[in-house]
Amino acid sequence: MTAKITPDMTVLSETLLIPLWAKAVEQEREERLLTDPEAPRMLAQIDYDFSKFKNIVMSQVGCCGRAQIFDNEARKFIAAHPDAVVVQLGAGLDARFERLGRPQITAWYDLDLPEVITLRRQLLPESTNHYFAISLFDESWMQTVAAHGKPVLLLCEGVLMYFDTDTVKDWLATLARHLPQATLVFDIVPPVLVGKAKRHDALGKMGKEAPEFKWSLKDNRELEQWLPGLKLEAETELSRVCGHRYLLIARLIYATKWGRRKMDQHIVRVRLP
Repeated sequence: MTAKITPDMTVLSETLLIPLWAKAVEQEREERLLTDPEAPRMLAQIDYDFSKFKNIVMSQVGCCGRAQIFDNEARKFIAAHPDAVVVQLGAGLDARFERLGRPQITAWYDLDLPEVITLRRQLLPESTNHYFAISLFDESWMQTVAAHGKPVLLLCEGVLMYFDTDTVKDWLATLARHLPQATLVFDIVPPVLVGKAKRHDALGKMGKEAPEFKWSLKDNRELEQWLPGLKLEAETELSRVCGHRYLLIARLIYATKWGRRKMDQHIVRVRLP
């Protein structure tokens, strides 16, 4: 039997194991939110106590619903721009490139911190895609992407909520400077979760070292005020995709307009100026 891999990562990058677990568990269902055969294969090779997540429902469903929305955004963009450059920021161990059938576009990049990319290369080596072992705040990857001169889609899933408002604002401005007119898709946690990561059903299982949620928005249209020329093109409430699988009390909350506005996670698509 091949020895399992022990991840060597920071507390923040350890959060990538939650969506991997969620997608792996999802494959055991007949009616799935997404099909991802790579997830259980990778999970089986990692030496980690995934049993701590065993009875979690909301995050398991939510991670898969969120991934489905991001997958659909990527499909639509690639259909409209067959020569696209796609960058998955904070890629973790997500197999989106494989789920989408390894699209034959200009370039597909998966970016994450060096220790994560080291693990990713062990479990999910590059094929026709390429890896950036670098921080999403490093401008060198932006220059590489801009050099293609093609339509750009940036996917940033489960990342920005761990940074404060000023950091996110500055990053958007930097993106716009290097990648004008790029399309960016990212998720926003509800304001009620900021500063309360320990109450999160999955992050709370990571103990006192769990990373904290630092940023949210009360109104997604604020993004257009942050950066002149930025356009909020679309927003999707997560519960509309996977709320039917939530616990009963959550289904009742998200059935209301108030619940979706105040308590729901939102996935937004913006066009940079």
